[in-house]
Parts: sequence; structure tokens; C-alpha cells
Amino acid sequence: MRYRLAVEDMEPEHWIAWALDVPGCFGSARTQEEAVANAPARIAEHFTWLTKHGRPASAPDSIETAVAEVFHSFPSKEDPEYMVSAFFGDDRRPLTADDVDYGLWLLDCTRRDLMDAVTALPPDQLDRPAVAPKEFETVPGILNHIAIAEWWYFDRLDMALVSNWRQLPADPLTKLEQVRTHSRACLPKLISDTQIVTLVDEAWSARKVLRRTLWHERDHTQQIAKLTHDSS
Repeated sequence: MRYRLAVEDMEPEHWIAWALDVPGCFGSARTQEEAVANAPARIAEHFTWLTKHGRPASAPDSIETAVAEVFHSFPSKEDPEYMVSAFFGDDRRPLTADDVDYGLWLLDCTRRDLMDAVTALPPDQLDRPAVAPKEFETVPGILNHIAIAEWWYFDRLDMALVSNWRQLPADPLTKLEQVRTHSRACLPKLISDTQIVTLVDEAWSARKVLRRTLWHERDHTQQIAKLTHDSS
């Protein structure tokens, strides 16, 4: 079976290949070529992940991919320090009721994985202060980042829980829970929504917000799992 890929350089030496036909499936690599080459394996792994979470899904015997779109990030003209990330042609498609139902289920899965990764950590990892500039090297700092990013994604569509992320609870786990509860309430309101909003030269839609939310939590869950492995 052939799957469409959309590829972008999210950051220097950080390419992401999104499997457009498999919501929540992506793969990261240092180069575009590596991200594309690894995509079939990432798709097969995603089917295994779905089965693990109670939705049996067998990968096809043959997985082929075709690059449908490549996006190169660029500095915003409004704010040169802000790098504009991809808005793919596929992001223009309005979310259907089935998309949202499946997206909500995927969000439950990604959150379960995140909590499992946090629970597996030694207690001292959760007690480390999240202090700049190394807050992303601590679990509380990573959890804060996940919550604030999710708040920010929905803020792009003027649907944020609060007007400023500093109004969110200080405790990272409470922050994560409140933001996710709000995100889940917002997604059904985005069914059939066709708006495309451009802020700081970057376009956003309902489908892009869901795509990025699913990716971001899984990406940082893998980071936390690595901390568990490194400390063992």
C-alpha cells in the first residue's frame, strides 16, 4: 500500500515526515532523505502502537511511500526570531466528525503513554526545578512545555483556555490536565470548520492544530522515556 508523506524541516537537522493517511503517525530524522527512507518503518511501528492501545491494526505486507509535499521553514517577516512551520495542502481539509472522534481517542493514547513514562521515572527526576535555560532538560520543564504548546496551538484559532499561558496552573500535571480537558471540549466545535488563520506569517487550521498536538506530546514522551533509559 502507498502512503502520502508531507515532509518539513521543523528545526535545523530535524526533519519530520508526516504520514498524511495515518493520523498521528510521523517520523523524525536529521535529514530529509533519512526521514523519507525511515517512513515505512515508522508507519509499521504506528500500526503496532495502535494494536497495543486496543485498536488492532495490521500493517500491510508492503508499505510504500510517496512524497506529496516538502516544506522548508523560514523566518517570519514580522518576527525574524520565529521560524514558520509547515502548513500543508492536506491541512486545508476540514475535520469530519470521524476525524475528531479518532483524534480524541489518539489523544487519550498519547496522554496515557506520557503518564506511563512519567510514572516510570525515579522520584528525583520529578523534583528537579524547571529553571531556564535548561528547563527542557528536566521532566517538570518538559511537561510545562507540552501543556503550554497545546494551549498555544488552540490559541492560534482563538480558542485558548486562558488569554495568557501564565494564567495556567503552576503545577505541570495540573496544567496538562486542564489544558487537555479544554482541548477535548474544543475539538468537536471544529468539525467542518474551514477557517485558515495566519499569525506571524504562519497558517493554521483545525486539522493542523490536531496534527501538531498529537505529534508534540508523542515527541516529548519519547524524550522523557529516554531520560528513564539513561537514568537506569
